[in-house]
Amino acid sequence: MRLLHALLLLCLGTLGHAADWTAVAPGVEYLHIERDGIEVHLVGVNLDEPSLTVVATASPERGLTVSGFAARHRAVVAINADYFDEALQPIGFAMGDGTVWARAAERVRRQEVIGVGGNRVEIFARAEPLREPQPWMTGAVSGWPAIVADCTPVAALPGSDFFTRAPHPRTAVGLSLDGRRMLLLVADGRREGVPGLTLAELAELMAWYGACTAVNLDGGGSSALWLGDRIVNRPSDGVERPVANHLGVVIAEE
Repeated sequence: MRLLHALLLLCLGTLGHAADWTAVAPGVEYLHIERDGIEVHLVGVNLDEPSLTVVATASPERGLTVSGFAARHRAVVAINADYFDEALQPIGFAMGDGTVWARAAERVRRQEVIGVGGNRVEIFARAEPLREPQPWMTGAVSGWPAIVADCTPVAALPGSDFFTRAPHPRTAVGLSLDGRRMLLLVADGRREGVPGLTLAELAELMAWYGACTAVNLDGGGSSALWLGDRIVNRPSDGVERPVANHLGVVIAEE
């Protein structure tokens, strides 16, 4: 009921009003929602803005923090991406700088894949797992599960009670119906008064703000959002966690 109450407030115009979005850069805007035990950071990216490029982590960049990745690419926006193992290897398909990460196919878990190249982004469904990049792609990250499909929150979300139905810090990426607006969301959690979001709550928020497809990425202590020149959320570990790979938005230098 906590998120449903927040969405009621949204309907009344007290949250998420257009005037609440802050322009960060050409084609990039930011919304901070802090109400009723929820703290969410949301970035909207206009993929029709020609100066923007979406990038993913190359294999030699494995294990950077989100701020380290952002600094290396001079990104205006960056988030953490896939789940990873003890060697900081992503669990799913990964690609960066035009090269697929070298991993045995049987070690890559079947997940949704977010492919990027220039200012184009596509989400590939887990049902037909992407194993080879399409020609336009320069990068890719993976996530699980899909949380929005056909502009509607996924009703039957998979996973355990702890993973799916308990509140946690969360990270998600989504696309509008026409695929030309990307949404990046990081929800804080695991602190007093701000427990985080369940997957269903995350799905509701992503759909509410216009995602017609959306995927949950790694969360918990990994969840971090770089915006402009700093991390804007409060990572639940108290410090940023090194993560396997990342998504970033870069502005072309004039």
